[in-house]
Amino acid sequence: MAMKLYHFEACPYCEKVRSTLKRMDLRYESVEIDPSDRALVKAVSGQEKVPVLADGDAVIHDSTRILRYLVRTYGGGRFLPDEAHSRGLMWILEEYVDEVLIPLLHRTGRNVDENGKALDEAGRAALKAEAAHQYESLEQLLSSDGFALANRVTLGDIALYACLSRLELYSPRGIPSDYPRIRAWYTRMKA
Repeated sequence: MAMKLYHFEACPYCEKVRSTLKRMDLRYESVEIDPSDRALVKAVSGQEKVPVLADGDAVIHDSTRILRYLVRTYGGGRFLPDEAHSRGLMWILEEYVDEVLIPLLHRTGRNVDENGKALDEAGRAALKAEAAHQYESLEQLLSSDGFALANRVTLGDIALYACLSRLELYSPRGIPSDYPRIRAWYTRMKA
């Protein structure tokens, strides 16, 4: 049975898995889900969120779990830093992207709070300041000529790239121009 990935295009979590599969040279059948109809995902995995990877008898949901499965099953260790300390930081970076950065950028793009309610002017200013703080932190993390935690691409880089690529694709603002290290790193990731 061929590996199948249930996903939709705009989802940064799905992009993280697609990018990892591509970089690992793993073939899979793409099953694009209509975000308004998740019946197929529920039938396959028992829940409605994407991405879902079906590989033989294994059905894995959640992008982080899928990455761990791919590394464990298909030898993706080349996408992990060599040192244990850096590997731990890489998983922390991957989790930060999922739990902090993606939700923040989602809210920023829509000018809404955590509950989806429209923000007033003060709320928009606070959200913009929080986004700037996160960009400044990333600017400090990313070197001018390498990658986030190693001298090669890791799963942390792939997660961050997936997030920012959806921003670049779907936001008229894209990555702010006043963060040259982020933009240079992003260019290296696109190559």
